[in-house]
Amino acid sequence: MNYCEICGTQHNYTIKNESHVFNFRGQKIGVERRVAFCNNCNSLIDVEELENETMAKVVQIYSEQYGMTSLEIKNVRKQFNLGIRPFAKLLNIGSASVSRYESGSLPQATHLEIYKRLKDHPHAILELLNTNKNLLTPRELQMVEKSLQAWSIPKQSFQTDEQIIESIYMHGEGTELTGYNDFSLDKFINMILYFTSNGVLKTKLMKLMWYSDFLFFKRQTISITGTTYVKYPYGPVPKDHDVALAHLQLMNAIEIDELTNDDGWIMMKVRASEPFDSTVFSEEELNTLAEVADFFREYGSIKISDYAHNEKGWSDTEEKQTISYIYAEELHEFVK
Repeated sequence: MNYCEICGTQHNYTIKNESHVFNFRGQKIGVERRVAFCNNCNSLIDVEELENETMAKVVQIYSEQYGMTSLEIKNVRKQFNLGIRPFAKLLNIGSASVSRYESGSLPQATHLEIYKRLKDHPHAILELLNTNKNLLTPRELQMVEKSLQAWSIPKQSFQTDEQIIESIYMHGEGTELTGYNDFSLDKFINMILYFTSNGVLKTKLMKLMWYSDFLFFKRQTISITGTTYVKYPYGPVPKDHDVALAHLQLMNAIEIDELTNDDGWIMMKVRASEPFDSTVFSEEELNTLAEVADFFREYGSIKISDYAHNEKGWSDTEEKQTISYIYAEELHEFVK
């Protein structure tokens, strides 16, 4: 028996199977779930065990399609022959989080990107050692350096976090896909710092960046940052945005926190960790940033995503494909 909110009392229930599509971390995940219906009024009854079972399926499917399994996550650490505590310090992640991830919990997006990078490019562990070795005790540092000797390669083979971000957006410079501009890392970083000075949800941040570059292009026939944007279900986003944000976090330029809304969905809030440098922008560029920030000031992530869905650049572009800056000519005017 379980409590039925419609009947206001305990009743036996019947379990039925149904198909349902969940929006989870920006992806549509379809699952076969078991749900309970009241035998008295036939209304849906919340049964915690069934809800947990469904969420476990959603997480598993997401991990298999877009993430990593717990075994893959565990093997990332084991390949370096490191214990959980020193490994967590190298990643600048809590050791409790590392343990949860290895036991099957889904990593937050920025942590997942670090694991993926170490899986594909294990030598990158030495970059993390160089960045976070101050977090290790002298004994841990000695042990870690000994364990990682086998991964030592010539220093010039490494890419810094800045170089990795630049490598994402350097392709196709000076074309309609970059707004006829070369990518500027300084402007890219400081545009993010501008919009995140007081913290902003990641979904909204992506749209603020897109509108800034495209609005400026509409008026000046050149983008501000030279960033390439692609179509995602929740609107336009910078290419490989999660990778870029993960490396900005490693650079200590931003902080990313996980929040859970009333429906239990995880949201990512981005907050600047460095002061905004206005000197990298022209007066016209700064005015555009201010105009975009002011126009969307009261918009939440859902509202700004819905607004962007009405833009021709988003609607006419195929999923996961690059949005041409030529569509900036069709951009809606910013009139309140």
